[in-house]
Amino acid sequence: MNARGWSCYTSKGDTAADALATCLCEAAAKYFKDLRIRTDFSDGDPDFEESFYILRHTTCPAVLVENFFYDNPDDLMFLESEEGKELVTKVIVEGVTEYLSTPPRNNTNNRCPS
Repeated sequence: MNARGWSCYTSKGDTAADALATCLCEAAAKYFKDLRIRTDFSDGDPDFEESFYILRHTTCPAVLVENFFYDNPDDLMFLESEEGKELVTKVIVEGVTEYLSTPPRNNTNNRCPS
């Protein structure tokens, strides 16, 4: 299989999750420098948008993160390494922390990415 890399998904449309996904993508770009980060800027932000049930049926901003591919030997080797585990953790923690530290936009739950 040729699929590889890191990506994140939000539900379709302009949602509060878009800002969280952008924060996660920025952290991924910082830590996964030599690895593939899959993005979709067709709507102006880096996340892919899908109608996944888990993203649509929440009461808070929801982002589904795809941390590489277990059926890709190179991705699997990275994920099983101590460095890979540490970097995936750093991306999630830094992305969520940045999102939560950014003030809400226009008195809504929609936060502006950095």
